[in-house]
Amino acid sequence: MKILHITPFYPPSFGGISTHVSHLAKLTIDSGNDFFVICPKDKTSTQKEDPQSICRISSIFLPPWPYPTLQSVSIPLNLGYSINKFMKEVKPDIVHVHGHHYPICWAGLIISKRQRIPNVLTLHGMYALNPAKVEGQTKFEEFFNNTVFKFLLNHTSAVIGLTNRITTYAYRYGKNKRTAYYTIPNGIETLPYKVNQSKKLLYRKKYGIKDNSIVILFRGRFEEVKGILEFCTAIIKLLESFSEKIEIIIVGDGTLKGKVNSIVKDKSQIHLLGWQPKSLIHELYILSDIFVMPSKFEALPITIVEAMNAGLHIVYTPVGGIVEILDPYSNKTQINGPTVDHIYYGLKQVISNSNYTRSDIESRKYAESLDWNNIFPNIFSIYQTLVN
Repeated sequence: MKILHITPFYPPSFGGISTHVSHLAKLTIDSGNDFFVICPKDKTSTQKEDPQSICRISSIFLPPWPYPTLQSVSIPLNLGYSINKFMKEVKPDIVHVHGHHYPICWAGLIISKRQRIPNVLTLHGMYALNPAKVEGQTKFEEFFNNTVFKFLLNHTSAVIGLTNRITTYAYRYGKNKRTAYYTIPNGIETLPYKVNQSKKLLYRKKYGIKDNSIVILFRGRFEEVKGILEFCTAIIKLLESFSEKIEIIIVGDGTLKGKVNSIVKDKSQIHLLGWQPKSLIHELYILSDIFVMPSKFEALPITIVEAMNAGLHIVYTPVGGIVEILDPYSNKTQINGPTVDHIYYGLKQVISNSNYTRSDIESRKYAESLDWNNIFPNIFSIYQTLVN
């Protein structure tokens, strides 16, 4: 089977969608099928090294006004001509589109429909415009849902939501009764977490972390939507009470890097790392005790699945699909919102109550079930159904 993915983000770009599609690429090829991808060409692209199966399209990116989230939205310069041409050359059996907020994805759905190729739309979130507002919902995006999104759903053979909440959100706007709706979660490679759990102290030595420290981990983009500035301010406040007991690891990068540096500078207990290779990510989780996700809106973040597989205590805001995916997981603390005080008092409570031991057996089994080897067959089954 020839499977063409159209995505706004693909390696070397970072983020959940990029990671999601790259895993699908590996599993598609490993299962004996052909994988192709169309994505924007941006400053991080390495198109000279790309195989012929990857088509990077010259695009313009919107300015970060009035919302900084707009800077990740790209518009193909030739308005779909390259997509149409590549699709005719490849002749895919299935077109799988990722995200409903991006013009490159709109073009992919419409063109595949015109070429009578079955298509799948994976929703990696719901509202995603205003990072200063919890859940990100705006009147403008509701207008978008009732016009553009509704139109796109009429051109879609199947929709995949990462959580039931996301699937229900899409179904609310879909009027085409022939469109099928599915819920399939994000996954990770769980094996590195399973076989390396005993190496906690070894990994701490590698990264210069004390054996007896309580380690708090943040991993994500340095953008307003992730609550990174509130988190950094909260841990500075936390160090006033627990300076001898805790160490903090911050992994990531983004437009707020300068502000992050200015908040956490000169604090020896804070280890500020850039993006790390995939092969090393499990080490940072395993050496930690507490994972913090103070996001303002999310879909189903891969970092949550990673933290569960490391057995960490998870401190989180109840946004997007986080509550749903964490429901069977016992080792967690919900905070009411992504504010400095909520993050500070949530972490203080966990540390004071020594409530950061590894998760129970049932929670571990649930986390291990979110392995790509369990999830990919469900996605591939949708491909087969549509083709047949």
